[in-house]
Amino acid sequence: MIVVDASLAVKWLLWEIDTPGALAFLKAYGRELAAPELIFIEVAGVIVRRGNQYKHLQPDALRALDKWTIAWSDHVVKHYRVTQRRLFNASSMALTMGHPLKDCIYLALAKELGVELATCDAKFRDKASSLYPRIRLLVDYSLSTSE
Repeated sequence: MIVVDASLAVKWLLWEIDTPGALAFLKAYGRELAAPELIFIEVAGVIVRRGNQYKHLQPDALRALDKWTIAWSDHVVKHYRVTQRRLFNASSMALTMGHPLKDCIYLALAKELGVELATCDAKFRDKASSLYPRIRLLVDYSLSTSE
């Protein structure tokens, strides 16, 4: 199992420079992915923000939101509730690192499960690796993006 954060998952739905690698990651690791429920709100928030920023992309944003909600119901990512214990652990890490809480919720889940955390956020990885060394960037995974 691998915990994924929103910085990676959003690339499955919106075109960004890392999208081919993110899609290859999704294909390679399929149903082995986990995240806190927060991921659904964060990814939807990025899609809405993009649609609001670029009005001509609103139909694409609605299609992406539809795909995201289908992925949610199809359990593409196994989701975990943010419990009081998980929130406390994440908050403690956020205070220790001086980093936003939302990112640390993913980190706390990965640490609790004893699995890797996959992200596209290099600054977060650099800060968090002292607390949990099993955080990896998308580019750290050997993936074929050609097909």
